[in-house]
This record gives sequence, C-alpha cells and structure tokens, in this order.
Amino acid sequence: MYLRYQYPDALYCASAGGLFTSKSQGAKMVAAGYVKGYPDLAIYETRGGYHGLFIELKSLTGKTSLEQLNWIAKLMERGYYAQVCKGTDQATKLIDLYLGGKVTR
Repeated sequence: MYLRYQYPDALYCASAGGLFTSKSQGAKMVAAGYVKGYPDLAIYETRGGYHGLFIELKSLTGKTSLEQLNWIAKLMERGYYAQVCKGTDQATKLIDLYLGGKVTR
C-alpha cells in the first residue's frame, strides 16, 4: 500500500465498501454501521485548512453513484477535502499534493 511506505506516520483507513460480499455479510456490515456511498479511503491528517482527505477511488471508466457524490459534498461542507479519483495514479498524486501541503482552502 502506497501510504504505508510513503507516509508511514499518516493516520488512514480504507473502507470495505468496494468489496463484493454475500448478502449475509452485507447485512452484517450495515448492522455494524456501514453506510452506502462512504469514500474508499480516509486520511485523518490536517493540512491546508482541511480536517482530512477522503478519496472515492474509481476505475478509469467507473461511474460515481449519487450516494458517493452526496458524501463528497457533505464532507466538503464540513471542512474535509474530498474528491473522486479515477485510477491509482490520480489518487497517489492527490495524496502527495494534500499531504505535501499543496491543497489549501
């Protein structure tokens, strides 16, 4: 994982939302608090006036759902930097910019 090696002290967590699960496992996730549309990656590091960075990761041809767009908008309203990234190259560039202090309010 890129973050583990490039930013070993960063506090982050990946969501299980992109995984395919059985119906029973999906029900367990919802019962445990999983909410549809939650971003794939959360980085809990303050930079540039933001409380943290959230990334919804898509394939180069992937589509963003309404629930995902709502999460992005709500996070931005609350002082987080949240974006959709198409592919890992775009995501790693955004992570570098954000953690490098190049993304500011």
